[in-house]
Amino acid sequence: MLMRNGLGIWVAIVSVELAACSGGGFAQAADVKADGKAEAKAAYDKAAAAYLTSKWEELPDAQREAYRHAARLTADQRADLAYIRQTAPEFRPPWWKQCKSTVATKIRAKIWGRTIAANFKPSDNASIGGTFDGPQWKEVEVSWNPSLVDNTSPQGGGSIVEQHDLRRGDIGEVVVWRQLGRVHFMASLPVSTIRALYAENKHLVAHLEWFHASLTSMYHCSPKGRRASMLMHCSTLQDSSGSSEAYLRACRALSSLFVAIVLEDPAKWPSVQLPFTTPEAEIEKKTGAYLYANVAPGWTLAEDRALRTALMSFYRANSDGLIKNRGKVTLPNHMALMLMEPDDRPFQEKRDEWVKKQLEKAGK
Repeated sequence: MLMRNGLGIWVAIVSVELAACSGGGFAQAADVKADGKAEAKAAYDKAAAAYLTSKWEELPDAQREAYRHAARLTADQRADLAYIRQTAPEFRPPWWKQCKSTVATKIRAKIWGRTIAANFKPSDNASIGGTFDGPQWKEVEVSWNPSLVDNTSPQGGGSIVEQHDLRRGDIGEVVVWRQLGRVHFMASLPVSTIRALYAENKHLVAHLEWFHASLTSMYHCSPKGRRASMLMHCSTLQDSSGSSEAYLRACRALSSLFVAIVLEDPAKWPSVQLPFTTPEAEIEKKTGAYLYANVAPGWTLAEDRALRTALMSFYRANSDGLIKNRGKVTLPNHMALMLMEPDDRPFQEKRDEWVKKQLEKAGK
């Protein structure tokens, strides 16, 4: 092939001869470049896996190694690393060590962007309480079993739990954030509002509190804790004996959210298997339990990020009007759900029909 250089002189470039004279140097250079990308991908995968499986001791070194290969990563992979660096500290904030305290201590935690304060008292049972002085809260107390927090013992409880390698600490994480969510709900309302709500409808207050607590836990938990929360909700949906109605309805609401975002675009959720057939009754409920139970252990960073984003959007869209609307929330598919079961029946029928159509559409 002939080319003219910048000085107007014709030069001959015979690529075949050059490659032959190099002794395969071009191929070696390509191999080196490919190897560099392979190493970069391996480093990225290791950092993402440490993040998704709550291996907090391994994550810093894995992040540093991944950043050393940043030039060979894709733009999306670099964005993922930035997301991991931004969000990982939220799951193990400086006050987290106090959650394992065996003596009473004070915890100041940021929940939904607002700092709350609570006196933690270790106990075998999870509970909250508070005292007030006139119109203001004077003291809020919260309890859970500190031996659960960061406990590395296997959780046990069946093949699904084992597939996800859940530990007792993953369950403990759900409990901690759920309890702090209950505190956030109580402390964010004036005492006069709490009194009025209890006087008017104590049953509704319990539903609002547990919904807020469960939503808080699913959002603020780490990726592995989030999956633990999903499986805990799944267990309640499949067998609600021993669960309060308020907690059951919270599980129903969050499973409805998950069903809505997955069925809107199943292609975005490669780790979630859809049911092979449409349930004949309780379509949304049974579909939600099935989706939870069939989330693959290889749940991706993109899926976890999409779920957490949806949880934040859901909170922002519904938190302000939750009390005024007596527990009515709007799902991402623009359908309504009432936390109180009798109020929800007409809305449930519409959601069941929507889920049926989406499953039929996905099965075509």
